[in-house]
Amino acid sequence: MRKLAVVMAVFALAGCENEVEGVHKQVAEHLHNPKTAKFGNVRIDTQGTICGQVRGKDDAGQYEAYRSYVAIKRDGQYEIIVDDSGNNLRIREMCGGAELQRRAEALAGQPAPQGWDVEVIQGANMGALSDMTARLIEKGIPSSVEYRDGKPVVLMGPFPSREEAEARKAEVMAKLGTDSVVIQHGAAR
Repeated sequence: MRKLAVVMAVFALAGCENEVEGVHKQVAEHLHNPKTAKFGNVRIDTQGTICGQVRGKDDAGQYEAYRSYVAIKRDGQYEIIVDDSGNNLRIREMCGGAELQRRAEALAGQPAPQGWDVEVIQGANMGALSDMTARLIEKGIPSSVEYRDGKPVVLMGPFPSREEAEARKAEVMAKLGTDSVVIQHGAAR
């Protein structure tokens, strides 16, 4: 009986893996060179929605920045959304970070006397805190950890201008495939 359970688990995982491979082929079609697609931070929720980051090579053979994607499962089919702007709220609603983005958008027009932070999206894409901070250090990106409601939050900044914070956000996504949001330093979240 135990062997049967193990075999069934292996088949279930194999089926899931094939489904992810199929989704990745569809996601890769959104790239300049689909054959060069690299995926990171891939995770699947209980409804079968697949989230992650993807990048591929451009026409000159250089890797482009990572972009977030979501594959939403409905009736056995997947709707694929790839984030070209870095701020796709629908992807964040499915994959995490929507509340933080809404808060940042609500505050966007207000002054930031203490500067601007880049806050890593909480959730499955963050991984272990030590891994996240080590990857940032490895890429030469200084960060700090703040605890909010007992959970660690990884921050970069504060930066004196929003433009500098947006540039760091883009750098972190390009180098690590780590999703983040720009928000005023010290703003209530």
